[in-house]
Amino acid sequence: MEEKQKLKFNYGLTETQLYSYVKEARRRKGITGLILLQLLEMRLDTLCFTLGFAPTVANARQLVNHGHITVNNKIINIPSFQCRLNDIIRVKQKQTSIALVQKNLEIGKLYELPSHLKFDKAKLEAKVTNYCNREDIMVDLDELLVIEYYSRR
Repeated sequence: MEEKQKLKFNYGLTETQLYSYVKEARRRKGITGLILLQLLEMRLDTLCFTLGFAPTVANARQLVNHGHITVNNKIINIPSFQCRLNDIIRVKQKQTSIALVQKNLEIGKLYELPSHLKFDKAKLEAKVTNYCNREDIMVDLDELLVIEYYSRR
């Protein structure tokens, strides 16, 4: 239960959202725990946070909600939008959007970008090149306990 709470807090999910992600992860072929984390990492708000567009996941959600982010040149304002391979995530070409994200990039933590993302700081755009590996995920938790918790339902 504690691991589930960590997951909900880190990704800003409701109980219903997390349960639907677990069901989707179970439905797909492969290691259920890793698939669950990959689904969560491919959310648009999580990717914006990972890229440094916002200092927290909640701020990244707000950034997306307010229409500052485009995916494949379409404005997306749904934080839970599932990005796919080869999607191009870009900051909207509007001065307020660019200024906001550049400020966050300057004050943001300087850690290495995960291997599944390619980021061009000059253009403020990123490309999803692959699904993330377990090592790329910063959250310290045992995802199998979450899967086990929901398997009892």
